[in-house]
Amino acid sequence: MKKPLINFKTARIIEIVSIALMLILSGLTALLELSKAFLAVSIVGGLTVYVVTALLFDRCPCCGRDLSRVSLLRDSFCPGCGAPLEEDPLPRHVEEKACAKVNLTLSVGEKRPDGYHEVETVMTGVGLHDTVTLYRNAGPWDKLECDPPVTERAGDNLCMKALRVFFEEFGPKKDFVTIRLEKTIPTQAGLGGGSTDAAAYLRGMDRLYGLGLGREGLRALAAELGADVPFCIDGGAAAAAGIGERLTPVESHLPLWLVITKPKAGCSTPAMYRRIDEMGESLRQRFTTQEAAKALEKGDLAGLCGSLYNVFEEVTALPELSGIRQELRQSGALA
Repeated sequence: MKKPLINFKTARIIEIVSIALMLILSGLTALLELSKAFLAVSIVGGLTVYVVTALLFDRCPCCGRDLSRVSLLRDSFCPGCGAPLEEDPLPRHVEEKACAKVNLTLSVGEKRPDGYHEVETVMTGVGLHDTVTLYRNAGPWDKLECDPPVTERAGDNLCMKALRVFFEEFGPKKDFVTIRLEKTIPTQAGLGGGSTDAAAYLRGMDRLYGLGLGREGLRALAAELGADVPFCIDGGAAAAAGIGERLTPVESHLPLWLVITKPKAGCSTPAMYRRIDEMGESLRQRFTTQEAAKALEKGDLAGLCGSLYNVFEEVTALPELSGIRQELRQSGALA
């Protein structure tokens, strides 16, 4: 269907103004005792403008649906196809890649009063990614479409928690958002799938509504969602401290290929932290974050391989891991 000369809301305003002018001119005719011919012209003219405008423009420019019962003040989208009813400079949908992350090092300190643990880690983004697509529409509610589902309830997905944080910060919008999440990153694998999806959601919402938050604004929102989410805003490589929110970018000069394997069984991150707490001082950790960061910056492959360490490997109970490591080494893996 061709784009109309005027949009629906402009047409509706013209209709209201034509009726208002008709009533005003009718009142002036009676007040000033003007001729009945003037009264007739006023009524016919006003009705003609109203009827012609309604017939030509009270329809959706995309699907042709009758919009005569659509509210001028309340509705911004066609209830049939979801098309905007006025010129809108903002995009109707955006797509973001949500790249997984890998911890090249991870050492865990004591548990804090807020329940988080102090960590030291070097993280790097990898090519494996989910796809997050956001759509603005007429609603009647915000929703998540996840394929395949990763939580029993949609409301437990970190993207929906990010949605709540976003609207608590910026207030309700006149439209609704559908989140379409295409999952590729495996769950319970330490790859930050939920965190990177939430970060992609925040980046997408910034674009969808033209807010211009910048990286610092996005990281501030991300910090309310989890320790890894601020890193996932930009990805790349970074050393992290605190609970993961204190980031120091690392300029890597090592173009590396990583082989990511995931057994059928998973490792719950909260369970890993509980195991670390239970082991206490009996757990002898290595703290190699600084060495790994320097190796990346210097392009020192041997130094990086010697500093790779993840404390979760020492507390996991998955027997498959030793076999996977052995097979990778036999296939030529350096570390």
